[in-house]
Amino acid sequence: MKTQLKFKGSRNYLHSTDFYTWFSTAVCEENQIVTKLVFKQLIHRQCEVLFGQLEDVVEKNIVGTVELLDKNTQERTRGVIVETEGQVQESYPFDEDILVQRADVMSDEQQATSFFRNDCTTVELVVALTKKLHNTLFSLKTGKWLVGQLNFFDELPIVYESLSIKTTRIMQNKFSINDVVIDGKRFGTVQFIVGE
Repeated sequence: MKTQLKFKGSRNYLHSTDFYTWFSTAVCEENQIVTKLVFKQLIHRQCEVLFGQLEDVVEKNIVGTVELLDKNTQERTRGVIVETEGQVQESYPFDEDILVQRADVMSDEQQATSFFRNDCTTVELVVALTKKLHNTLFSLKTGKWLVGQLNFFDELPIVYESLSIKTTRIMQNKFSINDVVIDGKRFGTVQFIVGE
């Protein structure tokens, strides 16, 4: 399957949340959810996702991996994300800062909390809140915080009351592991890395 994604806001790379949404809506079959999405680098062009026999795929062309889970059978399907020559033709407006401008950041607990919004997807708020937490507590002199990996145990709810991100591990201000907690339930983790 080939992506037909757009750039988010002023970015010149494809965003993790758009990959997550694309997998959830265009790739997952009934009862399947995205449980793992890994990015090895920034992705600037459209991609192809390959499942099954992957012997012919050149390692250097792989920019990420994905894992889908069938909630009924517990069967896992793994695939690789390969960047193609296809150019991204469009972008769409997106203001990440406005999503989290009222979020509560608790420095002593390394946690940020926000409340339900209907102007973004749940995964967009997860990533925006993680970024706000990192830019507030772990600000960088060079580079920027980027999603390295999304890991979820369950499907993210569409409607909820509160969403919290708690940093459980930070290493050399270059890598972090963060719990995603929605309405008191832990849904998984977001791993952030520093990139250019």
